[in-house]
Amino acid sequence: MVEHFDINDPASPAEFSAHIQALHRVTLIDANGRIFDWNAQPRAVIWINQWAYWCVPCRLEFPAMRALQARVGKDKLRIVLYSTPHDWIADKRAAKQLGVDFEMVSPRGASAADLKAIDFGIMPSSSFMRADGTGLAAVRAPRPWDSAKWEAIVRHWYDDGAR
Repeated sequence: MVEHFDINDPASPAEFSAHIQALHRVTLIDANGRIFDWNAQPRAVIWINQWAYWCVPCRLEFPAMRALQARVGKDKLRIVLYSTPHDWIADKRAAKQLGVDFEMVSPRGASAADLKAIDFGIMPSSSFMRADGTGLAAVRAPRPWDSAKWEAIVRHWYDDGAR
């Protein structure tokens, strides 16, 4: 189910829906080799951020992502870095070197169609969803994440999902 769509993003509603469904359908493995638990924080807004160690804009947005999460609360905003399978080892190494403490996941055994639906072809890309698979938004490109606007959006999504 797609609840909200588009925050200045050119993806079509169908593309967004396929993207969110594929993210929730594939098996995501965390940095410790465990299957990602969507329900670890069932009420939190889940922010899946697609990044790569070689992507300078990806690395530059981490401080703003941290600041937004600090203002909203880790219990309300769960940030998860998504790595493609071919960048997984290097991404884990770079995250450690950068002191990034967000959760990290990578798909395992996903179909080519699901991988294509997940990958917007632009990094960084961000997807916001609920643990039940409800899509909230997809954003292709960095944003001023630590702004009052994004804080209000995330708080609204959290409060709306808590009802």
